[in-house]
Amino acid sequence: MLRALLMLTLALAAGVSTAADVGLMPVSVHLDALRPRATVQVMNNGAQPVVMQVDTVAWQRENQQDSDAATTDLVVNPPVFTLAPGRTQIVRVGLRRAAQGEREGTYRMVLREVPGAADLQGLVSGQVRVLVAMRVPVYVAPSRVVQQERWQVERDPAGRTVATVHNDGNVHLKVGRLSLHRGDTEPPLAEQTVASLLFPGESQRFVLPAASQARRMEVVTNRGVQHVALDDTRR
Repeated sequence: MLRALLMLTLALAAGVSTAADVGLMPVSVHLDALRPRATVQVMNNGAQPVVMQVDTVAWQRENQQDSDAATTDLVVNPPVFTLAPGRTQIVRVGLRRAAQGEREGTYRMVLREVPGAADLQGLVSGQVRVLVAMRVPVYVAPSRVVQQERWQVERDPAGRTVATVHNDGNVHLKVGRLSLHRGDTEPPLAEQTVASLLFPGESQRFVLPAASQARRMEVVTNRGVQHVALDDTRR
């Protein structure tokens, strides 16, 4: 089961109480003009009830630094709910108006555990209550989707393989794995698993170990698998 768990510590202390065990599925949401609404399942895998609050923010990035901004573009229902142990809550998210624009819209659903008086029971001196916080990416497709990236692969003076990708499209690009190969059927000479997300217009550089016999690089992204020659630029 896919799960996104991001623990938010309220304070630093000598002891920390057990955090709630909350999961969700899916871990990202995709909306467009034909599918302006979606659902997210929130599961309480723990032994205690959990109160959750859901907000939405605009997800922005500048110089590869993420930031959140207030938004009214999305609506969620319910915004607050209590989740009993072993139960699942369906949270609905949708667009307030029709999808538009020439570039993908990027947002986040922020699910936070709401502390209550019961959370303080059983804590001893020096302990703090750890609350659950989860961020679910929400992507809103533009009216016309353009998926286009450029890969450039070369060797540096140390013999390492340096791969640079430019996202020239108008939607995000996820890079999951890079591997160097000599032939079509042989195992990879070097491999690197990454979790890199590029917004439109962004670039990313990857450095792989030296592999002098490598002739091509295999790239796995959210758009599939492609092969790039080490001395060529793929558009």
